[in-house]
Order: sequence, then C-alpha cells, then structure tokens
Amino acid sequence: MRALGLLLLLLALPAIAQDAAPVVAPSSLFTGDYLLQVVGSFVVVILLLVGVLILLRRFNGVSGQMSGNMRVISSVGVGQRERVVLLQVGDQQMLVGVGPGNVRKIHAFDEPVVEQTASGTPTFSEVWKAALGKTEASS
Repeated sequence: MRALGLLLLLLALPAIAQDAAPVVAPSSLFTGDYLLQVVGSFVVVILLLVGVLILLRRFNGVSGQMSGNMRVISSVGVGQRERVVLLQVGDQQMLVGVGPGNVRKIHAFDEPVVEQTASGTPTFSEVWKAALGKTEASS
C-alpha cells in the first residue's frame, strides 16, 4: 500500500510543478530585445556560413580562375551519368570518356580540333565588378 501511495505521489509531482510555473503573456513574448536576439542569431549563422565557405575555398585549392596547362574545352552528356570531355593539355587535345568510377582516354589529337575561345558565360567576379561599376582598368 505504501508503494502505491509513493507511486501516486511521484506521478502527481509533475502536475504540481506545472501549476507552479509562471504564465507568460503572449504580448510580452515579442519584445524588441527578443527580436534583436533572433535577428542577431541569424546574422551570426550567416557570417559563420560565409566564413566556412571561404576557408573551404582557400584550403581546398578551389579557385575561380583556371591556371596551369590543362583546361576543359567542351563536355557532352552521353547518358545519365556518362560524359565525353575534350581536354586541352598543353598543345594537345584529348577526348576522354567519364563515367561513374572511371575515366578512359578515347583519342588523342595531334592537331587541335576545336579552337579554344573565351567562355561565353561570365564568372561571378566579372558580374560582381559590373554590378559595382568597376572595370578591368580600375582594378
């Protein structure tokens, strides 16, 4: 009988604690301090995200500009996950097949078959400079 009484007392404690909890008025929830805290937290998360992206770009070796003697001239999808890619390696062009888990040389051309021209799509930095009104001569 004592065990049953103790069990009822333990089950009643959360109900007693809920009654003792103060009630917050809904109008006092959205104060200026609360909204400032929410907006500030959002800004901190966005700044952390930008910082991590900058660090990944710096330490991962990803750059916006191509450097070196190897460039992708053209690429065509020939299946859901397969592509044929034309690479420029120095003065020689190579046709390679790219699939899941492998890359195979299809043909190496002695003479360039496609002249490499400037890309028709601008890079992000070019668009950003144009949006800010900067030109190549001023940077």
